[in-house]
Amino acid sequence: MPARDRTRGRGQSLVEFALILPLLLVLLAFGLDLGRVFLGWVNLNNSVKVAATYAAQNPNAWVSGTPNARTIEYQRLVTADADVINCDMPSPIPSPTFPSGREIGDPAKVSVTCRFHLITPILSFVLGNGLDVSASSAFPIRSGVINGIPVQTAIPIPTATPTASPSPSPSPSPTPTPGPTAVPTPTPSPSPSPSPTPTPNPFCTVPNFNRTQTAQNDWSDAGFVTSVIFKPLVPPDYNIKTQSYAKGSLQLCATAVVTVGP
Repeated sequence: MPARDRTRGRGQSLVEFALILPLLLVLLAFGLDLGRVFLGWVNLNNSVKVAATYAAQNPNAWVSGTPNARTIEYQRLVTADADVINCDMPSPIPSPTFPSGREIGDPAKVSVTCRFHLITPILSFVLGNGLDVSASSAFPIRSGVINGIPVQTAIPIPTATPTASPSPSPSPSPTPTPGPTAVPTPTPSPSPSPSPTPTPNPFCTVPNFNRTQTAQNDWSDAGFVTSVIFKPLVPPDYNIKTQSYAKGSLQLCATAVVTVGP
């Protein structure tokens, strides 16, 4: 090929590269922005899950509507977990909601929306100064009172009060009389009072739990007076696979508390 044609081909390639370079840079920046937004969305979902879990463990912290130690800790946990997100978080963090109530099994929901700043000029022109990204999560409340099941308190076992033993009275000394010396008769010592026998603590046998609907009846039929704790309760019913006390073990009837779960 003549040298003139080679020079012309190189110049044409340089012009084509100069024309396509801005488009390549825009596509690269576009990919970087999408990656940043996706990674931020994943981190935002993790932060919202942390918030929903904490709210499910402390459902009554927001009843009064005023800040307290638990609501302040909620704000700190979510803010600290979202520090790595390149997104403007709302301040303060939205409080959780309890649409179905605050009993065991009711969901605690948290929704957060933050704003990402874009670096791609075209996206910034189309979407404005940023892009809003939202995430939400819900967790069931795992502690509290089950609706329809009365709260039973442990019956204290009475402790016998020991009776004080009477002190022996001093024996009177005989008055000496002239003549033979009288020999005093020894006074018998008082018999000690028997110590009270301690009341034995009654024990009951732990049953084998099968379903949540019959768990409380099985526990009460075995002689226990406390309530069964469900962790978690997924309405209306589920098979019980775990229990904190082994089947057939002996536990105090008045104070033992069992926890069951799926």
